Amino acid sequence: MDGLAVVALTVISVLASVFWYSWIFKKSKDGTAPYPPGPRGLPILGYLPFLHLNLHHQFTELAQKYGPIYKLQLGGKLCMVISSPALIKEVVRDQDTIFANRDPPVAAIAATGGLDIFWAPYGPYWRDMRKLFVRQMLSNNNLQASYVLRKEEVAKVVRDVSKKIGKPIEIGELVFLTELNVILSLLWGGTIDAETRDKLGAQFRDKVSKLVDLLGKPNVSDYFPILAKFDVQGIEKEMRAVVPGVEEILDSVIDERMKMIAAEGEKRVLKGERTFWGFFWS
Repeated sequence: MDGLAVVALTVISVLASVFWYSWIFKKSKDGTAPYPPGPRGLPILGYLPFLHLNLHHQFTELAQKYGPIYKLQLGGKLCMVISSPALIKEVVRDQDTIFANRDPPVAAIAATGGLDIFWAPYGPYWRDMRKLFVRQMLSNNNLQASYVLRKEEVAKVVRDVSKKIGKPIEIGELVFLTELNVILSLLWGGTIDAETRDKLGAQFRDKVSKLVDLLGKPNVSDYFPILAKFDVQGIEKEMRAVVPGVEEILDSVIDERMKMIAAEGEKRVLKGERTFWGFFWS
């Protein structure tokens, strides 16, 4: 029985390899132009087993061997790597609308449906969101108006660091928490009292930390879409458990703002408002 199992597994592996190579060969012939050169990988897995931890070093070495543009087959994903400044300029500036779209990872789809400003496909919806960010939330006037809030958060960090002289500091964590605190100040400002803000801020930081971690974690479902429905690593399940907590916190702040507007009037509440909520309601 064991011998039959080995034979069956060998036959299946050979057939899978033949079909894989046939599919790759057919795809290269169907295109209007041949693919750029690139390293060969294994059947089905592609070049995934050969990736190193220092990808930027490895990609530089591959560019020296295959040229300024080369292909990488990562599982079921065919990727193109460019390393020439001229090509990068062509892709991100001159032909940006052609190369604007990217496949959202499973974690991003679970979090926002893949419709946030980073993963949404290029089109009217994405352009409207970009206008909101560039012309409203992140315009020079609004950033200058919120300068005091950002200055206060940076001052807090400086004070905290000065208290830890002679002790090790995790710079990555410090930068991440500083950015989150700035965002919280811009989001909430004086909408909620200090005690509630600190409590919600701690909860928000915890949820966002988990969300960012899940978005950055390599997921086998992204490289082998056929396995996505099985959620082998449980990343989609974890993300769907984190998102409601983030939404609950934001909803509580929105509800508080609505109560303030109902009690005091919209103009009075938004007068001199320098938070992102003020930009949305103004």
